[in-house]
Amino acid sequence: MERTYGILDLLRRKKQVSVREICDTLYCSEATARRDCRKLELMQLAKRVRGGIVLVEGPSVDFSAAYRNVTNTDKKDYICSIAADFVGSGMSLFLDASSTSLRLCNYLGGHQNLTVATNGIDAALMLNNNMSIESFVPGGLMKKGTHTILGGSAISFIDGLTADIAFISCRGINRFGAYDADPLQKEIKAAMMRNAKKTLLLCDSSKFGQTFFHKLCEWRKIEAVITDVRPSDDFMEAVTSEGCEVLY
Repeated sequence: MERTYGILDLLRRKKQVSVREICDTLYCSEATARRDCRKLELMQLAKRVRGGIVLVEGPSVDFSAAYRNVTNTDKKDYICSIAADFVGSGMSLFLDASSTSLRLCNYLGGHQNLTVATNGIDAALMLNNNMSIESFVPGGLMKKGTHTILGGSAISFIDGLTADIAFISCRGINRFGAYDADPLQKEIKAAMMRNAKKTLLLCDSSKFGQTFFHKLCEWRKIEAVITDVRPSDDFMEAVTSEGCEVLY
């Protein structure tokens, strides 16, 4: 899988790469490169074209958990180190199924008597190993490849709970708000937001200036955006004017 992630990194930077480029960069044979390109096409992350492969992009693309969990890990860890300062023993939390929320689980071990509800299967399994955390998982649709539980049943479950903080992520942000690619992801995050006393958005800098079809929220509905670098002055002014902090 490591070579497949290497191809995805090339695609993220160049949008289209040839089989020869893959071979030269990742030191593999043409047969191996073509096999990996086929895997990415089956995962609906890329599309093969004559002599190479192009990145699949668009408002409905939801990257696999395997891919999300190994990209921008340094940025996500930095964000989580800030987010963890908001957590105290005895609190209740919502965690969405994002890879950043998953990494936040590594920072919760020092607290006692936490209660966490998450629709992320990987996060739930990690939390289940911590004796000081009581974790809850909704039922519903398990979306293939994303390790995520979605749908009306999951939303109804979240609507029956109340949390001190909702930690959520998104696919893109700009000065007007936060965006997601999948309407089902948007709806369960919205449920977490309306049932939490405060919402913190965890968003690394690769998502700056990205917009998708589904608007998750405007900045007045978020207490703070936590990211890894200082955004532009225009963004800072637009967000803070809505009463939302930006932490980095």
